[in-house]
Amino acid sequence: MTPAVQSQPEVAYQWMKSYIAALPREEETFLNEAVLAKSTGTSRTPVREALLRLEAEGFVKRIPHKGAYVPPISDPDVRALLQARAVVEKWAVMAVEAIPDGQLDALQRIIDLQAEALDDPARFIELDTEFHTLMVRAGGNPILADFYASLRQRQLRIGVRAVSQGTERARDVLREHLSIVDALRARSIQAAHGAIDAHLDSTRQAVIGY
Repeated sequence: MTPAVQSQPEVAYQWMKSYIAALPREEETFLNEAVLAKSTGTSRTPVREALLRLEAEGFVKRIPHKGAYVPPISDPDVRALLQARAVVEKWAVMAVEAIPDGQLDALQRIIDLQAEALDDPARFIELDTEFHTLMVRAGGNPILADFYASLRQRQLRIGVRAVSQGTERARDVLREHLSIVDALRARSIQAAHGAIDAHLDSTRQAVIGY
């Protein structure tokens, strides 16, 4: 089967998302449309379409007469993000008895894919986001799921940074994800909450060091 050819807006979007994800979280920057068009091998029109999509997903902020702004992510931002994640993720697994085995199998498949992406930080963290998003959706609250999705760009940026210094942190993530799935399979809220807390605590230490 011939692979589907990506549209120019999709090419621009994927390139820019990867570029933003790889930026040091402490840095801020403006994205220039002309430079982006050259870098992505497209024109300004698909770049603008991609920027609108990235803005809707929270990756950039459009500032009149200046362009697309990528804000920094401070240490307090990281702590606040992880606190928000803890609230949502721990709530989502409160209904652990109702989570179908099929969803737990899907979580395991994502872990397996992550194991194959240890040398690709951006792909690894995209799968990480998939893992946690699926877990949150299992809670059955679409409003909380939408809120969790709004954290996506910050999760992607701090996550890529954390696993870009080698595979040690990525391997830790695999073990921590397995602990979460094992707790869910055991239908233990207490164990699931403990596994989530341990995972987010080690993420915080990997990102900000304390």
